[in-house]
Parts: sequence; C-alpha cells; structure tokens
Amino acid sequence: MSDFPTTARVVIIGGGVVGVSTLYHLAKAGWTDCVLLEKNELTAGSTWHAAGNCPSFSTSWAIMNMQRYSLGLYAGLAEEVDYPMNYHVTGSIRLAHDKNRMLEFERARTMGRYQGLDIEMMSISDMKDAYPFLETHDLAGGLWDPDDGDIDPAQLTQALAKGARDMGASIQRFCPATGVTQVGDEWIVHTDKGDIRCEKVVNCAGYYAQRVGEWFKPYGGRTVPMTVMSHQYFLTEEIPELKEWTEANGRKVPLLRDVDSSYYLRQDKHGLNLGPYERNCKAHWVTP
Repeated sequence: MSDFPTTARVVIIGGGVVGVSTLYHLAKAGWTDCVLLEKNELTAGSTWHAAGNCPSFSTSWAIMNMQRYSLGLYAGLAEEVDYPMNYHVTGSIRLAHDKNRMLEFERARTMGRYQGLDIEMMSISDMKDAYPFLETHDLAGGLWDPDDGDIDPAQLTQALAKGARDMGASIQRFCPATGVTQVGDEWIVHTDKGDIRCEKVVNCAGYYAQRVGEWFKPYGGRTVPMTVMSHQYFLTEEIPELKEWTEANGRKVPLLRDVDSSYYLRQDKHGLNLGPYERNCKAHWVTP
C-alpha cells in the first residue's frame, strides 16, 4: 500500500474507544503524526458490547475528575466533529442499604461539589419522587447523580475517529500489529502490511492487552494484569407501565445503581436492561 505510514510519532495498538480516544486527544494536542492499528473493524472488541453507562460519581478524586471531563466531552462531541451520537443524560440514583453506604455517598458528594458537580444526597421520599417504580423498604437513602446516563460506545468511537482523521491522524483498520522491536530510543511496530518506526507505542488492545504487553518484556516491560471475565446482562420486553410513564413525562426513568446488591438497571426503549456484577465470575480464557 502506497499510503501505508512507515513512520509516526506514536503508534496506538487497538481500535476500541480507549485507543481511538487516545488518538483523538493526541491529535487535538498537536500530535497529528500518529497512527492507530486495529486488527479488525473499529469497536470490534470489548467496546462493541460495552454497556455505555456514563457516571460522574466516584470515590476516587482522579477518576471523578476524568469522568467529569469525559461527560463534558461527550456533550459537545457530535456537534464538534459533525457525527451523530445517541447520548442520553437521564441522571442516576445510587441505592444505599445502610448508614455506612450513606456516609460514603456523603464523602463523594462533597468531593463532587468541589469539582463543580451537582451531586445530591436523597431521602427515601426523594427517591420515590424520582423513580415511582422503586421499592424502598430495605433502603437507607441514596445519591442523585444528575449527569449520569448512557451513550452508544460504537458511535462515540466513530465520532472520535472522525475527529482524529479530520485533524490528520491515521487509522489503519484490518491491520493487526504482530510484534515490536526496540532500536535505540525508537520502536519498530511490525504488521503484515509493513513496519512503522515510532517514538512511542501505546497499548490499547483491551482484552488482548496482556498478549501485546508480552512483546515488551524483552525490553523491560511488565505483565499487563488484564483478562476477560464472563459477564451477563439481559434486556426485558416492553413494559406497558414504563412506556406510559415515559410518554407522559417525555423522558426515561433514571438509571439505578446498587453497589451492595451489585447491579445496574437502565431503561432501554420501553424495557429494562439489567447488568449484574457476578461475585464469583470466571476468567474466560483461563484453563481450570
């Protein structure tokens, strides 16, 4: 291929949302001489089936700050790059089953307020007002995250890709990286289409990140602690009461998050999407 890049400032391995976002942000910072390699189509890995939930809440200052930035980015990205996205800001209710969880929420609320987030504590009556279908008999209260919602991960990735390309960055699809070699202070990334010499390599290979990380071990790299865990979610059929409420109020019900019982519950059209987090889930590629 005559247009295949042979040099770059940075080569990114992996075309999911993390890899494409990295390319977009590098290009926006002026590093347009960057190349992303994806072995299949963009979003063909874990991004393809990601839930796409978008919280601002966290008990970590750094993660909350990163999520706050991300939600601000998503709000204006479609218009900025001229690419439509399904992004729904529904707000979320985090359920607290005891006073200790309420204390954790209060700490996060204070941290969020300092970062400019309108996170609020909720009483039982507040929760019933916001979510009329909610059973509250075993709850101590909750937390309201008004910026929470959901986004289509594939559309988000494609929007970031369009923005990156428009700024001059290169995306090579159906071009798997096959290995790396270090030569002095530079790296040579090997592919079936040719080699790319670069200053830096970014591993954004998702559930292949550990395999890609093994390439760097001869040069002082370390094992990437990444594996695939079996995980379930399900979608319900249309629920008449939910459809009636949505049409009457012109919006979706808030997203529910329950850390203690370990699940999220989100409206999907006029049904529900339930995603539990299994306590004894298995590593998918690990042989017993």
